Amino acid sequence: MKIRSRLSALCLAIGATGLAAEPTCHAHADYFGDIAKSLASDRDGLWAVVHDVCLPAYQSIGVTFPCSEVNIAKGLDRGYAVLRAPSSITHVIVVPTIRISGIESPALLKENAPNYWEAAWGARHFVEDGAGRRLPRDKIGMAINSATTRSQDQLHIHVTCVAPVVVNFLRRHQEEIRGVWSFLRYPLLGRRFAAMKVESDDLVNVDPFKLLAHSLPSGKFSMGGQTLAVIGTTFADGKSGFYILTNGAELLSRATISAEALLDRKCSN
Repeated sequence: MKIRSRLSALCLAIGATGLAAEPTCHAHADYFGDIAKSLASDRDGLWAVVHDVCLPAYQSIGVTFPCSEVNIAKGLDRGYAVLRAPSSITHVIVVPTIRISGIESPALLKENAPNYWEAAWGARHFVEDGAGRRLPRDKIGMAINSATTRSQDQLHIHVTCVAPVVVNFLRRHQEEIRGVWSFLRYPLLGRRFAAMKVESDDLVNVDPFKLLAHSLPSGKFSMGGQTLAVIGTTFADGKSGFYILTNGAELLSRATISAEALLDRKCSN
């Protein structure tokens, strides 16, 4: 059954458009359980949630449920949805509203391609809402899995807190990370990473997919083999920016690391 018959026809069209009924919808039919099962059992489950439930709900009656946000102001081909992960109130996932397989898709490198990382950085307020507090930018991380480590075949960027071990590593090695890609001398979580830094308050004019494909030789020929992470920071001189990290199987004989290993979806610190 497709996500419990589209969550029982979207809770009977949210109480026949009586939007005050929406909160009860969140408890309906084990909402989180249904979505978790879909994502665990079907590699197209995430696409089904966004395309078959969130989008129709937004387009027909103007509600985003079960997504937290649906943004198609610039059209479906440039739109995205934000979905709270079933496992954590401080972990959200940003998903394009068009079919894109993942990091390896050539569509991401087109000149006019939407910048989904910009959307993901904008979605960090959902992480803060779940945490119940403001979070400094160096506590927020975004990551996407390689084609070999992902569980879903629809592009999605994880947004949540950064794992403390990653925060500490970046602080210790900040002098080693420059404005161009370079391979770090020391391993992180047992893997070898390449990293670069970007000085910018936001990602409006910075697309990490293109930085990876056009600037890192290994990325240019094997985008699908890369795990890519973007982590907010404030540099020692007080300027705002981001660290961008990538790890691919060809960088070391061991397998590519998963994006989730770099993140702390519970925002425990």
